[in-house]
Amino acid sequence: MLERIESYFNHTLSNEERQLFETQLATDETLANEVAFYLNTKIAARENAKEKRKQEFEELRKKLVKNNKIRLNGWITGIAASVLIAIVTWIFVQKNGINADEIADVYIQEHFESLPVKMDGSTDSLQMGLRFFNQKSYKDAQSIFDKMLERKPDGAEVLKVSGITALKLGDYPKAVIRFHELGKQENLFANPGKFYEALALMKIKPFDKKVVEGLLNEVISNDLEGKQTAVEILKQL
Repeated sequence: MLERIESYFNHTLSNEERQLFETQLATDETLANEVAFYLNTKIAARENAKEKRKQEFEELRKKLVKNNKIRLNGWITGIAASVLIAIVTWIFVQKNGINADEIADVYIQEHFESLPVKMDGSTDSLQMGLRFFNQKSYKDAQSIFDKMLERKPDGAEVLKVSGITALKLGDYPKAVIRFHELGKQENLFANPGKFYEALALMKIKPFDKKVVEGLLNEVISNDLEGKQTAVEILKQL
């Protein structure tokens, strides 16, 4: 069974074998549990890589502090690394006039390092794609999200994670399309589509400044997700 699971994730099964596997996965609890164990093992094997990234974040913080002579008080030591980087970055922006594209890069780095997954070992397509994303297997994740959108093109959560995955892959036009479709949905409690679309557009050189400004102003005026970052970006455009 393990060999078959590995063949599935290594894309060595035929189309017929792959469809049979996915059909069985939806109904066979034993296979589902084996896939969950396989993915969890993969995730565990990457813990060392996570620790390395933490060290890289710390090196980035030290570099920014050194280069800009920022002195941080002792109380800041215990806060989360992502928050610390955000504070240092904000100070860096104020002192050095970092450009809008760099602000977008910082946001993407801080917020899209990993995506939340269910902790109950769920093996539905979305959870499988999210696990691939967190393993940095972005192409595998995107393949799953694309198939989900073929079945349900207006799936808000899938549009969001597919767009984020496209950002990580550097496929900015695809990210723009995904976020644009997400941003058009008006029945969501929280919709980051317009803000994320602006971020993706800013990664396409040269980007359309008026379109980006329009999206960011919508984010601010409608108090949407990303409002504070949108304010900072508009100051630099």
